[in-house]
Amino acid sequence: MSTLYKINRPKVISEAFEDEVVAVNFDTGSYYGMRNTALTIWNLLEQGASTQTLTCRMTSLYHGDQQAISEAVSQFLDQLRTHNLIAEASAAQADHGPEPAPNHRGPWEPPVLSVYEDMKDLLLLDPIHDVDEQGWPARKPDQMA
Repeated sequence: MSTLYKINRPKVISEAFEDEVVAVNFDTGSYYGMRNTALTIWNLLEQGASTQTLTCRMTSLYHGDQQAISEAVSQFLDQLRTHNLIAEASAAQADHGPEPAPNHRGPWEPPVLSVYEDMKDLLLLDPIHDVDEQGWPARKPDQMA
């Protein structure tokens, strides 16, 4: 049985744009751009997906050598795991929602992950992701009147 992966929430947030996904890992302060077929893979990982499921889905959506697609998917998942963007999930954690609408079969382009660390210090300093019930910004007890 193939390992199931899911986005490493709440440590990772992401936003999908027209042809790119931007993700931020709040534990490391790094942010990422994902292009080409990475958008489709990321959308499937939102629900929970195995390497095998991802490879089958990419093969059905894109023209290309099945071995090359399989290797590219595995390499991309390795990169996502290395940067702690995804984590193993149990079958019970899988969403099993509707599959993405089938697109026309376009040419295969391997997924691309770009890593950016230029704002790392700022992202790690910004306490906005450490919000509790009081909200943000929260005044210290000695500042309350």
